[in-house]
Amino acid sequence: MNSTQHVSTSQEDEIDLVALWQTAWSHKTLIAITTAICTGIAIVLALTATPIFRAIVVVTPVKDTGMGGEGGLSGDLGGLASLAGIGLGETGAKLENQAILVSRGLVEEFVKSKDVFPIFTAAAQPQPSLWIAVEKFRHAVLDIEEDKLKGTTTITMDWPDPHVAARWANGFVALANNLVRQRAIRDSTREIAYLNEQLQKTNELEVRKGMYNLIEAQTKTLMLANGRDEYAYTVVDPAVVADVRVSPRRTLMALSGVVIGLFIGTFIAWLRDKTARHKRSTQH
Repeated sequence: MNSTQHVSTSQEDEIDLVALWQTAWSHKTLIAITTAICTGIAIVLALTATPIFRAIVVVTPVKDTGMGGEGGLSGDLGGLASLAGIGLGETGAKLENQAILVSRGLVEEFVKSKDVFPIFTAAAQPQPSLWIAVEKFRHAVLDIEEDKLKGTTTITMDWPDPHVAARWANGFVALANNLVRQRAIRDSTREIAYLNEQLQKTNELEVRKGMYNLIEAQTKTLMLANGRDEYAYTVVDPAVVADVRVSPRRTLMALSGVVIGLFIGTFIAWLRDKTARHKRSTQH
């Protein structure tokens, strides 16, 4: 493309912009009315939209859950530990606890509690099933994000009542800790009983010594689980009642109404002008 063609294209673009401006100016009343209507609708929607508040809890995995002593087992003793369900190790326990925190099962246990299900489904008609309520809660209220670099997990609750949002966020972490803690108590109790049973069946000194070590480790886990509420997750930053909503963003909605109104008004003006020119050309 030569310089003459570049100049021609530039002139055509300038003429088109000038023509568009002239069209818009000639229909300024139409554009103003359209913009006012769209802005009014946006303002009404912004003012009538349900305000949503956000509560945030930040947690980290507990450094010691009492399961750090069984990871190096080998030979017959390692097989015995595996048979008893022992040998998960500290790293494995943390991975399992993280999986529980983001699991659907935990959300279901939380949603079906007396503090959540009646409030969450109060406005729904007909009342949804537990499965539907859990899915809606996971997608509309709850958000869980893990920062592997920092080693933290952020639990977020969005709800119209800031007090409820904060209570739910803190309660969700408390429930997760309690479920993991109860599982640890149940498993350790079962494993100690199994090991004591096996002690009665062997007289080999090394094996008995290893079993005593396993029993000691499981007893430590049992003691920690019974004595510590924050058994799996330490709350670094608990949820507080928010004073500022996260949505709707009323100013942004109003500005969006202005932009949309200008666009629609200009498009209608351009369409009317084009239609009028087409009719005049067909008449001649």
